Amino acid sequence: MNAPLSTAALMSGQDFRESLRRYRPTVYVDGRKVDSVADERAFQPGINAIALTYDHALKAQYAPIMTAVQRTSGKQVNRFSHINTSSGDLLNKLEAVRLVCQETGCAQRYLTHDALNAIAQVSARIDDAHGTREHTARFTEYLHRVQDQDLTLGVAMTDAKGDRSKRPHEQANADSYVHIVERNALNNGVRGIVISGTKAIVTGAPYVHELLVMPCRNMGQEDADFAVCCAVPLDAPGLTIVARPAGRPGEKLEHGEALFSRKYGQSTAVCIFDRVFVPWDRVFYAGEWEHSSHLTYSYATHHRHSCIGARAGFGDLLIGAGALMCEANGFDPGRETHLREQMVELITITESFFACGVAASVYAKADEHCDVFMPEPVFSNIGKLLLATRIYDMHRIAHYVSGGLIVALPGPDEDHNPATAARLADVLRANPDVPYEQRIETARFIEDLTAGYQGGWYSTISLHGGGSPAAMKQEIYRNYPVGSKVELVERILERGISGDGSPAAAPHDPKRPITRNRQPGKCCDTGCTTPGQPVMVDLPLPHGDAGRSR
Repeated sequence: MNAPLSTAALMSGQDFRESLRRYRPTVYVDGRKVDSVADERAFQPGINAIALTYDHALKAQYAPIMTAVQRTSGKQVNRFSHINTSSGDLLNKLEAVRLVCQETGCAQRYLTHDALNAIAQVSARIDDAHGTREHTARFTEYLHRVQDQDLTLGVAMTDAKGDRSKRPHEQANADSYVHIVERNALNNGVRGIVISGTKAIVTGAPYVHELLVMPCRNMGQEDADFAVCCAVPLDAPGLTIVARPAGRPGEKLEHGEALFSRKYGQSTAVCIFDRVFVPWDRVFYAGEWEHSSHLTYSYATHHRHSCIGARAGFGDLLIGAGALMCEANGFDPGRETHLREQMVELITITESFFACGVAASVYAKADEHCDVFMPEPVFSNIGKLLLATRIYDMHRIAHYVSGGLIVALPGPDEDHNPATAARLADVLRANPDVPYEQRIETARFIEDLTAGYQGGWYSTISLHGGGSPAAMKQEIYRNYPVGSKVELVERILERGISGDGSPAAAPHDPKRPITRNRQPGKCCDTGCTTPGQPVMVDLPLPHGDAGRSR
């Protein structure tokens, strides 16, 4: 008989809210200091989104993908704090992200997963370079604490950067990048480092438990002080968080209170570190500048893979709302060619970049320094590039199938005005089987997702989140095996063939740019799902039927 599975202390959404009250961070929003993050109205949509990732992990129907068994501890943990060790792990993570984001738009907590996996990789790489196990042991101890306490971590990666034409050590203001200002400092009998500087665009910063400080670029030897990776509690002395509201809670807009973003949203923040002390047991590396590019690259690949699942969830919202709007307007998209074409395009966009995420999972490989599985970078970057550039097409299609009603509606106060309500309900009804209230509610829902503040936010964060399209294009070309395609054509053209008709034995010229990247092909088990390896777990449909969760 198998021994019972040990489970970490998984929190509920309410437990998460209560846990935030144990912290006393210095947070500002809308020009004022926040007394209690957990009770701050401006942050409730963001807190709601992360709380859902806790509640879903406790639901029996979602547990197969929302939890996983951590190999290093044998414990069942939340999927978003799990370290991937198979293609199946990546497939289930992708599905978990889509599941929570089709409810919330953006559940944010998957950044915890992306950073932990990247730090696990760089810790092993540093240990191999030094011939030690110190960094991996330190990280593993921290990882188990995060999993046992079911924490949510923010990623403080993007520095303020200052003059973009200059490297970190060349900046007139050193605090435009987070850097080490003191090594082996002593604080209450504990040794550690002291850091200062500024991180910008930190997702969910006001309402996480800790921040993972990570470099945002490749560092040179002169930038060694800027090469630092560590974990900082949200209420660490010297840390100040200047945040923007999450969503639009309680704000009465032109067309009434936002139907979606009053409930779910995301805050981002600027995090200012002013001589923040970090004990050594929370420092994953300090000064190892030669490993910064590996950490940045690993995190970007994991995160772009996760973003694919997140925006597929957002696509699910638009597909459902678009179909509802067609019905409310009196149309069946299956019969109306122009509407069907638009809906199929929306479906194709969404499932195309999600398919790239699936391919990136299937062709994933274990890191050469550890057993962490890395999504295949070409498919990860293509999927992220597609969603980044086609988010605008997704909005356009939603607008097309909905009609101009989504921004031309009278405000909702007119629904309660005895002088106008009855007449509006009569003349603005379309499909006789769909009540006026339902048609108008769907229109305002689409407005909130695509034509209001939240829609603009989704467009911008999709374009720039996880790196700019230029960065993704660079990674696609850098990793794509163009050389294999060149050799294919040269073989057909009989270029590189010796005088006796046999293939030339000359080695490949490493100086030849177009043949630098080569691969044998994707036709074997190397990097693919090996026999017996777990793959995506089937979830029940809402009515209990077997099948995928879409």
